[in-house]
Amino acid sequence: MSPPRVLAVLALAILGCAGSYGGKPRGAKAAVPKGGIEAAALPYQIVDARTGRQVDTAAFYQALEQAKAVCIGEDHSNPHHHWAQLEIVKQLAAKKPPGDRIALGLEMVQRPFQGPLDDYAAKRIDAAALRARVGWEERWGYDYGFYGPTLDAAVAAGGQLLALNAPRELTKKVSRKGMDALSPDERAQVPELDLKDARHRAWFDALMDSMGGVAAHSKKPEEEPPAESPHGAPPPPPMPSAEQIYTVQVIWDETMADGAVKWLSANPTGHVVILAGNGHCHDSAIVGRMKRRGVTATVSVRPVLDVESSEVLAQPMNDYAFVLATPK
Repeated sequence: MSPPRVLAVLALAILGCAGSYGGKPRGAKAAVPKGGIEAAALPYQIVDARTGRQVDTAAFYQALEQAKAVCIGEDHSNPHHHWAQLEIVKQLAAKKPPGDRIALGLEMVQRPFQGPLDDYAAKRIDAAALRARVGWEERWGYDYGFYGPTLDAAVAAGGQLLALNAPRELTKKVSRKGMDALSPDERAQVPELDLKDARHRAWFDALMDSMGGVAAHSKKPEEEPPAESPHGAPPPPPMPSAEQIYTVQVIWDETMADGAVKWLSANPTGHVVILAGNGHCHDSAIVGRMKRRGVTATVSVRPVLDVESSEVLAQPMNDYAFVLATPK
């Protein structure tokens, strides 16, 4: 695979935090700590990401309780981030008013697999069957142990599990051929897209630049490979253009926002907590797209180690930073 093609594939995985683009997570496979994700617990403080000021922990959880939707980001391979998600879900589940429903929305599971999540929440299948039926290893790839305790905490509180992400088959087609290649049935699966959000496009372009620039992710027509290789092998599929990569990123964000908003519309007294990569869980991604759909009481939380917190606070894109003490 040529360097530009490698960059294009990495862009889809890194920008979207897709987890298993092509079936494998990027980088070395991260391991769950011995003793489970609970063993990754660390002391933490809450910081207002807009001002950099510390927030009282009780006031933080009260603010989350009052929100209709909470998006908690993650670096998929960081066990401390996953523990932070578990801690927040446990706190919110323990404090929810009687009669209010809670849902846990998952980037990790694509929309066609809502049925297995429903069966798991109803205790009709176990975790092994769930993983098999949603294609966890093939479609996501990160260790289920990072997520299982959080799913179980939501289920124990009577919560529903939501498959939020777009089908991989659809996004792969868009990345290779563009939106015009979608069939009417496929197009019907795509929610309303805002491809003109200036803040989101600036964020995308900055990340593209950090990976070699837009030019590294697209080719001019004269640079395209010949129709047939010298040895008669079929040519590789067309490399995604920067616009196609960006469109896929927006499809991911809009699909997850759309699914969460639809659940809240059907459950007016409910609250939804979304687990998604940091590339999705910020102002101009899922959060802003939910607000555009009318759910203005949406907040975002970014788990971060204290040694990395200055980068998060320098260009804030979240409401709160869940700042974890760096392990010794």
